[in-house]
Amino acid sequence: MKAAVLTAPGKFEIQELQTPVPSDNELLIKLKACGICTLEQRLYTGTMKMPLPLIPGHEATGEIVTIGPKVVGDFHTGGKVALDLVLRCGECYYCRIGKSNLCANRFKKGQRALGGFAEYIVVRPSQVHPLPDSLSYREAAFAEPLACCIHSLKRLKVAMTEDLLIVGAGVMGMLHLLVAQCMGLRTTVSDPDPARRDTARALGADFVIDPTVTDVPAFAREITGGLGYSCCVVTSPAPVAFSSAVDSLAKAARLNIYTAYEEKMMIPVDANAIHRNELLITGTEGRLEEDFLQAVRMLSFGKVDVKPLISATTSFSTIDEGFRTALSKHAFRVLLEHETI
Repeated sequence: MKAAVLTAPGKFEIQELQTPVPSDNELLIKLKACGICTLEQRLYTGTMKMPLPLIPGHEATGEIVTIGPKVVGDFHTGGKVALDLVLRCGECYYCRIGKSNLCANRFKKGQRALGGFAEYIVVRPSQVHPLPDSLSYREAAFAEPLACCIHSLKRLKVAMTEDLLIVGAGVMGMLHLLVAQCMGLRTTVSDPDPARRDTARALGADFVIDPTVTDVPAFAREITGGLGYSCCVVTSPAPVAFSSAVDSLAKAARLNIYTAYEEKMMIPVDANAIHRNELLITGTEGRLEEDFLQAVRMLSFGKVDVKPLISATTSFSTIDEGFRTALSKHAFRVLLEHETI
Protein backbone atom coordinates (compact mmCIF):
# COMPACT_ATOMS: atom_id res chain seq x y z
CA MET A 1 0.00 0.00 0.00
CA LYS A 2 0.97 3.64 -0.42
CA ALA A 3 1.56 5.80 2.65
CA ALA A 4 2.74 9.34 3.36
CA VAL A 5 5.41 8.81 6.02
CA LEU A 6 6.69 11.79 8.00
CA THR A 7 10.39 11.04 8.42
CA ALA A 8 11.46 14.43 9.81
CA PRO A 9 9.79 17.81 10.37
CA GLY A 10 8.86 19.18 6.96
CA LYS A 11 9.73 15.94 5.14
CA PHE A 12 7.26 13.41 3.80
CA GLU A 13 8.24 10.27 1.92
CA ILE A 14 5.63 8.46 -0.14
CA GLN A 15 6.48 4.83 0.57
CA GLU A 16 5.16 1.47 -0.58
CA LEU A 17 4.44 -0.55 2.54
CA GLN A 18 2.91 -3.93 3.16
CA THR A 19 -0.87 -3.77 3.50
CA PRO A 20 -1.70 -4.61 7.11
CA VAL A 21 -3.54 -7.83 7.90
CA PRO A 22 -6.31 -7.67 10.52
CA SER A 23 -6.43 -10.09 13.41
CA ASP A 24 -9.58 -12.10 14.09
CA ASN A 25 -10.87 -9.20 16.23
CA GLU A 26 -10.05 -6.35 13.82
CA LEU A 27 -11.22 -4.77 10.57
CA LEU A 28 -9.26 -3.66 7.52
CA ILE A 29 -10.32 -0.27 6.18
CA LYS A 30 -9.53 1.25 2.79
CA LEU A 31 -9.09 4.92 3.61
CA LYS A 32 -10.83 7.53 1.48
CA ALA A 33 -10.30 10.97 3.08
CA CYS A 34 -8.40 12.42 6.02
CA GLY A 35 -8.20 15.95 7.34
CA ILE A 36 -4.90 17.76 7.84
CA CYS A 37 -5.53 18.78 11.44
CA THR A 38 -3.57 21.17 13.64
CA LEU A 39 -1.94 18.13 15.25
CA GLU A 40 -0.50 17.02 11.90
CA GLN A 41 0.45 20.59 11.08
CA ARG A 42 2.46 20.82 14.32
CA LEU A 43 4.17 17.51 13.61
CA TYR A 44 5.05 18.82 10.16
CA THR A 45 6.52 22.08 11.48
CA GLY A 46 8.26 20.35 14.38
CA THR A 47 6.45 22.25 17.14
CA MET A 48 4.95 18.93 18.34
CA LYS A 49 7.18 15.94 18.95
CA MET A 50 6.33 12.27 18.39
CA PRO A 51 8.63 9.35 17.56
CA LEU A 52 9.48 9.45 13.86
CA PRO A 53 9.04 8.07 11.28
CA LEU A 54 5.28 7.79 11.50
CA ILE A 55 2.16 7.89 9.37
CA PRO A 56 0.12 10.90 10.56
CA GLY A 57 -3.59 11.48 10.10
CA HIS A 58 -6.51 10.95 12.48
CA GLU A 59 -9.55 12.71 10.96
CA ALA A 60 -10.20 9.74 8.71
CA THR A 61 -12.99 8.01 6.82
CA GLY A 62 -13.01 4.90 4.69
CA GLU A 63 -14.64 1.72 3.47
CA ILE A 64 -14.66 -1.65 5.22
CA VAL A 65 -12.66 -4.22 3.22
CA THR A 66 -12.20 -7.14 5.62
CA ILE A 67 -13.96 -8.08 8.86
CA GLY A 68 -12.20 -10.40 11.28
CA PRO A 69 -14.17 -13.60 12.03
CA LYS A 70 -14.46 -12.75 15.74
CA VAL A 71 -15.79 -9.22 15.23
CA VAL A 72 -19.32 -9.23 16.66
CA GLY A 73 -20.47 -5.73 15.64
CA ASP A 74 -23.02 -5.05 12.92
CA PHE A 75 -20.52 -4.29 10.14
CA HIS A 76 -20.52 -5.24 6.46
CA THR A 77 -17.89 -5.11 3.74
CA GLY A 78 -18.22 -2.03 1.58
CA GLY A 79 -19.71 -0.09 4.49
CA LYS A 80 -18.84 3.59 4.78
CA VAL A 81 -17.28 4.48 8.15
CA ALA A 82 -15.69 7.26 10.20
CA LEU A 83 -12.67 6.24 12.28
CA ASP A 84 -11.56 7.19 15.78
CA LEU A 85 -7.79 6.94 15.31
CA VAL A 86 -6.51 8.45 18.57
CA LEU A 87 -6.42 5.29 20.66
CA ARG A 88 -6.84 5.21 24.42
CA CYS A 89 -5.16 2.52 26.48
CA GLY A 90 -8.14 1.88 28.73
CA GLU A 91 -5.78 1.04 31.57
CA CYS A 92 -4.31 4.26 32.95
CA TYR A 93 -5.80 6.34 35.77
CA TYR A 94 -7.46 8.81 33.39
CA CYS A 95 -9.09 6.14 31.26
CA ARG A 96 -10.41 4.41 34.36
CA ILE A 97 -12.08 7.59 35.69
CA GLY A 98 -13.82 8.32 32.38
CA LYS A 99 -11.33 10.91 31.12
CA SER A 100 -9.93 8.89 28.23
CA ASN A 101 -9.22 12.10 26.31
CA LEU A 102 -6.40 12.63 28.84
CA CYS A 103 -5.03 9.07 28.45
CA ALA A 104 -1.45 8.94 29.73
CA ASN A 105 -0.40 6.47 27.02
CA ARG A 106 -2.16 7.63 23.86
CA PHE A 107 0.95 8.87 22.04
CA LYS A 108 3.62 6.71 23.66
CA LYS A 109 6.02 4.70 21.52
CA GLY A 110 4.53 1.30 20.83
CA GLN A 111 0.94 2.55 20.95
CA ARG A 112 -0.77 2.33 17.58
CA ALA A 113 -1.76 5.93 16.86
CA LEU A 114 -2.84 8.01 13.88
CA GLY A 115 -2.21 6.32 10.49
CA GLY A 116 -4.78 8.14 8.36
CA PHE A 117 -2.27 9.10 5.65
CA ALA A 118 -2.10 5.57 4.26
CA GLU A 119 -4.23 3.63 1.79
CA TYR A 120 -5.24 1.00 4.36
CA ILE A 121 -5.43 0.72 8.12
CA VAL A 122 -6.33 -1.99 10.63
CA VAL A 123 -8.61 -0.91 13.48
CA ARG A 124 -10.55 -2.26 16.42
CA PRO A 125 -14.35 -2.45 16.16
CA SER A 126 -14.66 0.25 18.84
CA GLN A 127 -12.91 2.67 16.46
CA VAL A 128 -15.39 2.16 13.63
CA HIS A 129 -18.53 4.28 13.25
CA PRO A 130 -20.89 3.33 10.38
CA LEU A 131 -22.14 6.15 8.17
CA PRO A 132 -25.17 6.58 5.91
CA ASP A 133 -24.63 6.51 2.16
CA SER A 134 -25.94 10.07 1.99
CA LEU A 135 -22.88 11.44 3.83
CA SER A 136 -19.75 11.98 1.74
CA TYR A 137 -16.31 10.83 2.84
CA ARG A 138 -15.22 14.47 2.81
CA GLU A 139 -17.97 15.55 5.20
CA ALA A 140 -17.48 12.53 7.45
CA ALA A 141 -13.80 13.49 7.92
CA PHE A 142 -15.08 16.29 10.18
CA ALA A 143 -16.41 13.83 12.78
CA GLU A 144 -13.29 14.02 14.95
CA PRO A 145 -12.88 17.83 15.11
CA LEU A 146 -16.64 18.21 15.50
CA ALA A 147 -16.46 15.81 18.46
CA CYS A 148 -13.83 18.04 20.07
CA CYS A 149 -16.18 21.02 19.81
CA ILE A 150 -19.06 19.03 21.26
CA HIS A 151 -16.81 18.11 24.19
CA SER A 152 -15.83 21.78 24.56
CA LEU A 153 -19.40 23.06 24.83
CA LYS A 154 -20.48 20.21 27.09
CA ARG A 155 -17.58 21.12 29.38
CA LEU A 156 -19.11 24.60 29.65
CA LYS A 157 -22.52 23.09 30.49
CA VAL A 158 -24.20 25.45 28.07
CA ALA A 159 -27.97 25.86 28.24
CA MET A 160 -30.43 26.83 25.53
CA THR A 161 -30.78 30.57 24.83
CA GLU A 162 -27.51 31.47 26.52
CA ASP A 163 -25.21 33.95 24.81
CA LEU A 164 -21.99 32.37 23.55
CA LEU A 165 -18.92 34.31 22.44
CA ILE A 166 -16.65 32.43 20.01
CA VAL A 167 -13.25 34.09 19.83
CA GLY A 168 -11.57 33.18 16.55
CA ALA A 169 -13.21 32.15 13.28
CA GLY A 170 -10.85 29.44 12.10
CA VAL A 171 -12.17 25.97 11.38
CA MET A 172 -12.58 25.11 15.06
CA GLY A 173 -14.39 28.36 15.77
CA MET A 174 -16.74 27.61 12.88
CA LEU A 175 -17.38 24.06 14.10
CA HIS A 176 -18.17 25.46 17.55
CA LEU A 177 -20.65 27.76 15.83
CA LEU A 178 -22.39 24.86 14.08
CA VAL A 179 -22.65 22.83 17.28
CA ALA A 180 -23.84 25.86 19.27
CA GLN A 181 -26.68 26.41 16.83
CA CYS A 182 -27.84 22.83 17.40
CA MET A 183 -27.79 23.52 21.14
CA GLY A 184 -30.02 26.58 20.87
CA LEU A 185 -27.42 29.22 21.76
CA ARG A 186 -27.24 32.80 20.53
CA THR A 187 -23.79 33.21 19.02
CA THR A 188 -21.30 36.01 18.52
CA VAL A 189 -18.18 35.30 16.46
CA SER A 190 -15.21 37.64 16.85
CA ASP A 191 -12.36 37.67 14.33
CA PRO A 192 -10.28 40.39 12.63
CA ASP A 193 -10.23 38.60 9.25
CA PRO A 194 -13.04 39.85 6.96
CA ALA A 195 -13.23 36.64 4.89
CA ARG A 196 -13.63 34.52 8.01
CA ARG A 197 -16.25 36.90 9.36
CA ASP A 198 -18.14 36.50 6.08
CA THR A 199 -18.05 32.72 6.48
CA ALA A 200 -19.29 32.97 10.06
CA ARG A 201 -22.14 35.16 8.91
CA ALA A 202 -23.00 32.73 6.09
CA LEU A 203 -23.01 29.83 8.56
CA GLY A 204 -25.61 31.58 10.68
CA ALA A 205 -23.83 33.45 13.47
CA ASP A 206 -26.23 35.85 15.17
CA PHE A 207 -23.55 38.52 15.51
CA VAL A 208 -20.18 38.87 13.78
CA ILE A 209 -17.69 41.48 14.99
CA ASP A 210 -14.21 42.74 14.20
CA PRO A 211 -12.40 43.05 17.56
CA THR A 212 -9.95 45.58 16.10
CA VAL A 213 -12.88 47.95 15.48
CA THR A 214 -15.54 46.91 17.98
CA ASP A 215 -15.11 47.17 21.75
CA VAL A 216 -16.03 43.57 22.58
CA PRO A 217 -16.94 44.09 26.28
CA ALA A 218 -19.12 47.08 25.38
CA PHE A 219 -20.79 45.10 22.59
CA ALA A 220 -21.42 42.24 25.00
CA ARG A 221 -23.21 44.51 27.45
CA GLU A 222 -25.17 46.15 24.63
CA ILE A 223 -26.71 42.95 23.26
CA THR A 224 -27.28 41.24 26.63
CA GLY A 225 -28.98 44.03 28.52
CA GLY A 226 -25.82 44.85 30.45
CA LEU A 227 -25.08 41.27 31.57
CA GLY A 228 -22.26 40.09 29.28
CA TYR A 229 -21.73 36.66 27.73
CA SER A 230 -22.70 33.69 29.86
CA CYS A 231 -20.24 31.40 28.06
CA CYS A 232 -17.20 31.80 25.84
CA VAL A 233 -14.85 29.61 23.81
CA VAL A 234 -11.39 30.95 22.95
CA THR A 235 -10.11 29.35 19.75
CA SER A 236 -7.56 32.07 18.92
CA PRO A 237 -4.07 31.91 20.48
CA ALA A 238 -3.70 35.70 20.53
CA PRO A 239 -3.24 36.84 24.19
CA VAL A 240 -5.29 40.00 23.60
CA ALA A 241 -8.17 37.80 22.46
CA PHE A 242 -8.24 36.07 25.84
CA SER A 243 -8.15 39.22 27.97
CA SER A 244 -10.89 40.85 25.90
CA ALA A 245 -13.03 37.74 26.25
CA VAL A 246 -12.73 37.71 30.06
CA ASP A 247 -13.78 41.37 30.21
CA SER A 248 -16.90 40.47 28.20
CA LEU A 249 -18.25 37.86 30.62
CA ALA A 250 -21.33 38.03 32.79
CA LYS A 251 -21.26 37.02 36.44
CA ALA A 252 -21.21 33.22 36.90
CA ALA A 253 -20.01 32.86 33.31
CA ARG A 254 -17.85 30.01 31.99
CA LEU A 255 -14.89 30.32 29.63
CA ASN A 256 -13.11 27.47 27.87
CA ILE A 257 -9.54 27.83 26.62
CA TYR A 258 -9.91 25.62 23.57
CA THR A 259 -6.84 26.78 21.70
CA ALA A 260 -3.31 25.57 22.40
CA TYR A 261 -0.44 28.04 22.77
CA GLU A 262 2.97 27.32 21.27
CA GLU A 263 4.64 29.33 24.01
CA LYS A 264 3.81 29.34 27.71
CA MET A 265 1.21 32.03 28.29
CA MET A 266 0.30 33.40 31.68
CA ILE A 267 -3.43 34.08 31.95
CA PRO A 268 -3.95 37.87 31.74
CA VAL A 269 -6.82 38.14 34.19
CA ASP A 270 -7.46 39.77 37.55
CA ALA A 271 -7.98 36.99 40.11
CA ASN A 272 -10.41 39.24 41.94
CA ALA A 273 -12.67 39.21 38.87
CA ILE A 274 -12.80 35.41 39.07
CA HIS A 275 -13.44 35.55 42.81
CA ARG A 276 -16.08 38.25 42.92
CA ASN A 277 -17.97 37.21 39.79
CA GLU A 278 -17.73 33.44 40.32
CA LEU A 279 -16.18 32.95 36.89
CA LEU A 280 -15.19 29.48 35.75
CA ILE A 281 -12.13 29.28 33.48
CA THR A 282 -11.37 25.83 32.15
CA GLY A 283 -9.81 24.05 29.18
CA THR A 284 -10.52 21.04 27.00
CA GLU A 285 -8.29 18.51 25.31
CA GLY A 286 -9.64 16.24 22.60
CA ARG A 287 -12.90 14.40 23.14
CA LEU A 288 -14.49 11.33 24.69
CA GLU A 289 -15.94 8.32 22.89
CA GLU A 290 -19.47 9.61 23.48
CA ASP A 291 -18.58 12.92 21.85
CA PHE A 292 -17.32 11.11 18.74
CA LEU A 293 -20.54 9.12 18.47
CA GLN A 294 -22.60 12.30 18.84
CA ALA A 295 -20.54 14.02 16.14
CA VAL A 296 -21.12 11.14 13.72
CA ARG A 297 -24.84 11.21 14.43
CA MET A 298 -24.99 15.01 14.07
CA LEU A 299 -23.38 14.74 10.63
CA SER A 300 -25.51 11.74 9.67
CA PHE A 301 -28.73 13.52 10.66
CA GLY A 302 -27.77 16.53 8.51
CA LYS A 303 -27.83 18.84 11.52
CA VAL A 304 -24.60 20.58 10.50
CA ASP A 305 -23.25 21.50 7.08
CA VAL A 306 -19.45 21.32 7.02
CA LYS A 307 -19.05 21.58 3.24
CA PRO A 308 -18.23 25.34 3.36
CA LEU A 309 -15.25 24.50 5.58
CA ILE A 310 -13.52 22.31 2.98
CA SER A 311 -10.94 24.74 1.61
CA ALA A 312 -8.95 22.35 -0.58
CA THR A 313 -8.08 18.73 -1.23
CA THR A 314 -4.68 17.20 -1.81
CA SER A 315 -3.21 13.83 -2.77
CA PHE A 316 -0.18 11.71 -1.94
CA SER A 317 1.76 13.31 -4.78
CA THR A 318 0.93 16.86 -3.67
CA ILE A 319 0.87 16.41 0.11
CA ASP A 320 3.57 19.01 0.80
CA GLU A 321 1.58 21.56 -1.16
CA GLY A 322 -1.49 20.51 0.80
CA PHE A 323 0.32 21.19 4.07
CA ARG A 324 1.45 24.60 2.87
CA THR A 325 -2.17 25.43 2.12
CA ALA A 326 -3.31 24.07 5.47
CA LEU A 327 -0.71 26.19 7.27
CA SER A 328 -1.78 29.36 5.49
CA LYS A 329 -4.01 31.90 7.18
CA HIS A 330 -6.70 31.49 4.53
CA ALA A 331 -7.65 27.82 4.82
CA PHE A 332 -10.22 26.16 7.05
CA ARG A 333 -9.64 22.44 6.44
CA VAL A 334 -7.56 20.73 3.77
CA LEU A 335 -8.32 17.05 3.12
CA LEU A 336 -6.07 14.30 1.81
CA GLU A 337 -8.05 12.23 -0.69
CA HIS A 338 -6.41 8.85 -1.02
CA GLU A 339 -7.62 8.00 -4.52
CA THR A 340 -6.78 11.38 -6.05
CA ILE A 341 -3.76 11.28 -8.33
